[in-house]
Parts: sequence; C-alpha cells; structure tokens
Amino acid sequence: LAHTIKLVGKENTNVVIGKIGNTTSTFYPAAGTNSPVDGWVSREGVSESWATIEAGAGNTHDDAEVTYGIRAQIGYTPSAFHTLKRGIILFDTSAIADTDNISAAVLSLFGVLKADGLSITPTFDIYTVTPAANNTIANADYGQFGTTSQTGSAMTYANFSTTAYNDFTLDATGRGNISKTGISKFGFREATYDAGGGTPAPSVNSNAYAIAYSADEAGTANDPKLVVVHSAASTSGKNFLMFM
Repeated sequence: LAHTIKLVGKENTNVVIGKIGNTTSTFYPAAGTNSPVDGWVSREGVSESWATIEAGAGNTHDDAEVTYGIRAQIGYTPSAFHTLKRGIILFDTSAIADTDNISAAVLSLFGVLKADGLSITPTFDIYTVTPAANNTIANADYGQFGTTSQTGSAMTYANFSTTAYNDFTLDATGRGNISKTGISKFGFREATYDAGGGTPAPSVNSNAYAIAYSADEAGTANDPKLVVVHSAASTSGKNFLMFM
C-alpha cells in the first residue's frame, strides 16, 4: 500500500471545474495457471548464434515459479548463446470503465536478483505480448513479443533494484495498450539486444539477467502490479466541482 501511495500521491491539489475526479486502481496477476497469468518463456539448452536464438522457437516455460517468476536473461557458452528468456505479465483491467480516460499507469516488478556476467550492460523494458491463452504460458508465446517500448525509456542495469519495486512508467503508447474490457498483456525483456536490435558479443561462459517475483509469491506485497489512474471524461457545459 505504501508503494502504491508513493506512485500516485499528490500534494497542493486544486479545484478543477468540469472534472469528475480520478480513480486509482491496482491490478495483480493471478498465481499459478489461472487468468491473468504471469511467468516466463525461453529458448534454452541450445548452442546458437544470436540471430538464431532470438528468432527461434521457445522450448521451455514456467507459469508457477515464485522467485524466478519474471525474468529477462541472456546466456552464453564459450562459443554460442544457450539461453534467452522473456517475462510475461497479464492483468485483468476490465474494471476500468470503457469511457474513462487513463492519465497515468505504472507497472512495477519487485526485483530479486540481477547479474551481468557477460559484461554487456543489459537494459530492461516493458513491451506488448500476445500469449495464446490468458491462464497459462506456452512455449510458442516466446515468439509473440513486440519490440516497441511501452515506457519510452529502458531501465538501466544499475537502476534495477533487487530489494524493492522497479517502477516502469507507461507512456502514451503503453497506456493505450491497457484494456478496459479484458486482459492487459505486457512483456518484460532485455531492451538493448533482445528487443533493440543489438548483438551482444560476450567472451565468457556466463549470464546477464534481471529477475523479479511473480504472483506465486505468498501474499501480494512483492507481486507484479499495475497501478492505473483513470477518470470519467469531462462533462461539457456542466459545472461540476471536484477536488483533484
């Protein structure tokens, strides 16, 4: 609750004519193989070029893991890439009224671990994803991630916390992909190389990753969450007073 208040709290509020007021709604994924699901999907246990592993078919997934539930990872052997993982986070946002305007949204992931054993200085960001189902993750979902940032600015490796929430503020594009009638679907992936078109050139047998808790963690204190500020459209020609 304290983290949510920090995200949306306002001071020095004013009276605004014609406004009906803001509502702040917080949404979480569901634990296990239930809708809205969260987890990760990957291509791993291979020995491939970057182009091949990035565009290849997923062969492993997990939608019920707690500590390693949301992760973006690049792994390299002495001669080729062996792992590329991407996170999936879904939220049921159908409680937002169809006619409401969304003015702000923050997707938060509570970090657990990170590493840059490859010395590639990875970055991390939020993207769209279109999994085949809302209640489970499938290997084929690996190929269903978009490449357009939903925040406008990737998070640096240095700024990714492993002891607190990492807040990804959605830009207009990201807010536009929040569903008012069903499930909002977002992905977590490495931004510089996996989504950004770069080619990592590691020279050691290691991994680079960022890992966050999933909804399978007990309670919701560390769960992924989407905090959305929304309001009914202004009423033209009528003088409503509301403290904002």
